[in-house]
Amino acid sequence: MGLTFDQTTKTIIDERRPADKIFNGGAVSVCYTLLSDDITRGKKPAATPYTDRREDFELKENILCGTLTRSALQVQKCGDGLLFYLEGNAEGLSEYGVNLPFNFMGKLDGGGWKNQFLFNSPYTSADKKIMYFYLTKPNGGSLAVAVLQGAAGWKMDYSDYAGGHYFINLKLLANFDRAYKTERRKNRLVFAIFPVNDFSDCLEKLSLLYGVPFLDYEVSGGEIGCKIRLKKYGEVDWLEMVRAGHTEIVPFTETVTLKDEGETQIVPVGQNGRGGGVTVYAYKALIKLYKKSMDSVDLSVVEKTDGNLCEHQCWANAMLRFLRRFGQTLTAEEIKIYEKKVKILLDVITETDKNKAVARRTIFFAPYKGLPAYNIFLSGRIQEEFFGITILLDAYRYFGEEKYYVYAVNTTDSLLKNYQKEDGRLETACGGSAEDYTTVCCAMIPLTDMANFLKDRDSRRAENYFAAAQRMAEYLYARGLSFPTEGERSRMAEAEMEEGSISCTALSLLYYCRNVRREKRYLEKAKEILDLHENWVIETPICQMKCSTLRWWETQWEGDADGPAICAGHAWTIWRAEADYLYYSLTGEEEYLRKAFNGFLTNLSKIDSAGKSYATYNPDFINGGGFAGRAEEVSFRIANRFADREDCGLSRYVWIRLNDTFLS
Repeated sequence: MGLTFDQTTKTIIDERRPADKIFNGGAVSVCYTLLSDDITRGKKPAATPYTDRREDFELKENILCGTLTRSALQVQKCGDGLLFYLEGNAEGLSEYGVNLPFNFMGKLDGGGWKNQFLFNSPYTSADKKIMYFYLTKPNGGSLAVAVLQGAAGWKMDYSDYAGGHYFINLKLLANFDRAYKTERRKNRLVFAIFPVNDFSDCLEKLSLLYGVPFLDYEVSGGEIGCKIRLKKYGEVDWLEMVRAGHTEIVPFTETVTLKDEGETQIVPVGQNGRGGGVTVYAYKALIKLYKKSMDSVDLSVVEKTDGNLCEHQCWANAMLRFLRRFGQTLTAEEIKIYEKKVKILLDVITETDKNKAVARRTIFFAPYKGLPAYNIFLSGRIQEEFFGITILLDAYRYFGEEKYYVYAVNTTDSLLKNYQKEDGRLETACGGSAEDYTTVCCAMIPLTDMANFLKDRDSRRAENYFAAAQRMAEYLYARGLSFPTEGERSRMAEAEMEEGSISCTALSLLYYCRNVRREKRYLEKAKEILDLHENWVIETPICQMKCSTLRWWETQWEGDADGPAICAGHAWTIWRAEADYLYYSLTGEEEYLRKAFNGFLTNLSKIDSAGKSYATYNPDFINGGGFAGRAEEVSFRIANRFADREDCGLSRYVWIRLNDTFLS
């Protein structure tokens, strides 16, 4: 059972599931620009820095031809997959490549989300000789794409509707447009598309296809001195250990010891050359890395964002928890510096003068402009309030000032009174119409934390909070496999299956089981959801990507704000990582502890030697260009793996949740 290609329709049939569409919204075609095109000028399209040209193939004498680009495409069987040979010989071409409009999740008339693909795991080797893409599908009919010759890189076309929240088309590029100032190559591509059962099967087939070894691992890093067990695909003669530009050749062993702080690339070398390697991340000690991360918090960096309590003030919780738990490791001067930074934010959160209150940062004590008392100022994004509750509770636990306790309690009361419905869901009209916000973030965490904190202080209120948590858990259990979230709805696409809402649903049920009451049916539902969510968990053996969750639209605001682009190692990966940790703690299944550690490590591995961190890790070659209105405002460059702009907010969320998991 394999893939076949229909030359008449230019589409692929998967004999494992012949009714499932492989392409949707077009067929394989040529993408190109001309040397006479200037993509750096004019109005910028949405979710991409430029619009290129497309040429469809015509079947002539058993060869698929493109007249304008003088292209020829030949397709032949290769095992259970297909091998594609594409060449274009027209003069005056700038960009040149191939469009692969896979039936990505959310496309209309695609057979439903379980029968559609996710762009799960892109991989590009340092020398670009190996480039592959693992596409998952919830029904199990996964595919892989491998570029064997000729690719300069790749580009994902994201939707120009619904805020870029949908994958549309994968481009394999032999040449980028001249605006990117890359070395010119022949307009020739050789690539394969083949069916796979899982990621292990994918690597096995890639090794055979490329004729070189590939590596994977169970754990992507850890403390210096830890041993990492490697899994090889194909025969390995030796390993190249590449760190900070220095390469060390070592004999192949199934385990390697982490020796150097930071990131190390491990490349397997076989009879036919270098293969598909991995990267690992090492740190001296987790507490030392935590302190270095706190020391590098720069409030001037935070001020360059909108500063809201959800995405951009996570550093404050992390710093308060460091002070409370590890303050004895700090000098008096360091404590003073930490406290001063936190107090600056706390003064803004508790500001009572409406003329000094800050939108999305102040929790305003009185009703104002149609919003209730103890609502986030001038904002309907209730996740900002839930994050504020955690800051306030942590502040009270550390400073002991009653004001923070009063604000935490009154904010929780306000949220439940104004936004929780009788069936347990959280609902707000932030986008203009009522939306289910129950799992836009994990509201279960601050709610049950408040309930447990108040048990011995205010038992009546604690009972109310526990009851609210139970209603929420019951609602999520009954909601089934529906995962609503905030954001734009579009008639151009099916309802979004947003991975954060999926992982937060599992996390909420597990957090309730761990911190309130264990319910077997909640545990079973959480496992069902985690199994489904595996399709959104990245497999690429890069330490910032392995067990990251699959997100891409946030890069329009975060990092250099030049997305959409895949944002591996995003802070919201921690929702899934913590769910894995809780499932392990409730069942003892070790596999979930490993997944949890890798998930946390996707965030830790973004920390550099100075303690600075970044919002995301970016595997895309060409980002979407952000919200620029004109091409002249776009930086036409091959994307960096890390943004130019450091991050001090989201990147510290990992420490908040490590305190309740691996540091507990």
